[in-house]
This record gives sequence, C-alpha cells and structure tokens, in this order.
Amino acid sequence: MKSPKKIKLFLGAYVNFPNAQNINCDNIARYIDKDKFEVHTMYSDKLPIDKEKYKALGVRLHRLIHHRFIWYWCKLFTMLFGNYDVYYLPKMEQADRHIARLMRGRKTFVASIEGVVGEQIRETDIAARSYFDQMDGVFSISKCIQNSAEKIWNMKTPVLYLGADPPKDLCERKENVRRIIWVGSIIDRKRPDLMLEIAKAFPTLSITMIGDGDRISTIKEQISGNIIQNVELTGRIPNEEVYSKLKTADLLLMTSEYEGLPKVIQEAAVCFVPSIYIGEHYTVDFIEDGVNGYKVLSLDEMKEKIRYLLDNPSEFQDMSKAANELIQPYLWPTLIKEYEDYFIKIYAEKSERV
Repeated sequence: MKSPKKIKLFLGAYVNFPNAQNINCDNIARYIDKDKFEVHTMYSDKLPIDKEKYKALGVRLHRLIHHRFIWYWCKLFTMLFGNYDVYYLPKMEQADRHIARLMRGRKTFVASIEGVVGEQIRETDIAARSYFDQMDGVFSISKCIQNSAEKIWNMKTPVLYLGADPPKDLCERKENVRRIIWVGSIIDRKRPDLMLEIAKAFPTLSITMIGDGDRISTIKEQISGNIIQNVELTGRIPNEEVYSKLKTADLLLMTSEYEGLPKVIQEAAVCFVPSIYIGEHYTVDFIEDGVNGYKVLSLDEMKEKIRYLLDNPSEFQDMSKAANELIQPYLWPTLIKEYEDYFIKIYAEKSERV
C-alpha cells in the first residue's frame, strides 16, 4: 500500500539564532513526525550550526545570508521557489507578509499570536491584525493571549502551547534560595532595572541576568554607580549556556510588563526552578500560584515572596518539586502531536477550498 504524501512544511525562522520564535521553530523541526512532514527551515550564516545534527533528524536547512540588504530577498526566494505546502510564519517579517499576499490562494499559511493583543501601540496592533487576516490558520500560545485576541479583535483562536525540551541530564530538587536568575531582552518592556532593586534588597543572594538590549549600558552604569556586587550580566549567550545557568539557579524572576507565554519559565521548571512573575497584565497558564511559583502584582510583593521562601525552605523545596512535576505535560514530545494535527487540519481545509 502506497504511503500517504508527506506535507512539505516550511518553518519561517532561523534555528541557530536565539530568539523565542526561532527556538520554537527549531523545536518543531526536531520533534515533528518526519513520516508525515518533509521539514524545511532556515539558518543564519552569521552563527555556527551543526548541520549534520539536523540532517540526522531529517530537517532540511536553507541558508539565510545575514546581511541587511540581502536578508529579505534571501528569505523571499527560499519561500517562493521551495514550493512548500504549509508555511508557518511566526516572525511577521516583510518577506513573510509579501509571500502570504503573493501565494495566498495557492498555498497554506499559518501564524501564531505570541503577545497580548492591545499591549503595543495602535499602529503595531493594526499591522499585526492585517497580517493575521492573510493567514489560513492562526493560533494563540496561551489562554491569556487567546482571550485578548477575542476581546480586542473579535478573533477566535485555538491555543497551542509552546513546549520545553526534556532534561538533557539529571536535575534535582532545589534545597533553598541562593541563586536567582533573570532571562530576557534588556529593554524597557522587560523592566530589568527592577532586578537591581532585588539585588539591593537581598545582597547575600547571587543574581544572574542573561540577555542584551538597548538598556544594557544604563544597567551597567546603575550597577557601577550603586556599587552592586551580587549581579552578573552575561549578555546574550547560546541556548546551551542558558540551560547550564538555569540548572544551577534556584529561583527565576520575571519582571516584564507584558509577556505572551514565557518559555524560560518552562525551561526553568524542567530544572526544578520555580518562578515568581509580576503579572499586572498577563497570566502564565501553567503557574499555580503558591504551588509551583507565584504571580505577584508589584515589586514589593515579589520581595515579600522571596523573603517568605528564604524563611521557609521546606515550602520552597515542595515548590521546586512541583515546578518540575507540573511542567511535564508541556514538554515537546507530548505537545508536538497537537502541532502535527493542527498543520494537517489547516492544510486539508485549504486543499478542499482550492
């Protein structure tokens, strides 16, 4: 019996460049069933990549020439001449918009909403809505985002959660809070300066801040000017190094004003690291408050929770264990089937209409 035709899937990101959408596409590329999908994606020629690893996984790589004048054309031509069946385009780049308009009636296009609708300036939200209107399928990556899309745009979307990799080696329950970690772009929206307030309030704790951005110089100046000695700034580091830092940390803090579904909370939980996040404008679906982490509404409340965990190590140990247990349904080997079913469903519906 002849096996069914594989769906030719293009994942429109760059799997060797650290960024939320890129990492997501990298995971989909690695875990998706190659008996059902012929998988294509891109990589940046500016950064190293283990091509043999992807070849062994059945992933077909296409080079992106990392140059500001060539970037657009390189991606556009790769998509145009690849003759793919399904295009998953989470980055909303100019080339993505153009290819969706050019081939909308002939190919299947899918995108994901990865930020809370209404958080950005009006022009940005309008541009995003216009982009999603070109898609054959749109999903949200959290219930919070799903609710915002329905409320602001009257757009109903299913939820497909992002996943985390299973642990690469043995991780164990944390015993007490000694090392705090923060991961994100050092920009205004992430409010990295709040971490310096945490550092000053808890001088005996070691704090690692991973990331880069336009606020990095200001943060360095504040550290120097206030003689803060318990903060390490790593800059942007490879994903493997982020994992190593998470493995040795005890507690993750999130200070962002807005988030979609912070993947780093999942990655931390895999390493038995619970999280505290300031959730004024968003909610993390897989955090059960007081069980595997805390949602707080202010910096002062975040400090209170840290003090509580410092004073109650047995409860912190339970929280560390719960973080790992409750993240298990959100690991990629479990979640990937939902992505496979979704791509197949949208492709079949589009094929029936064409």
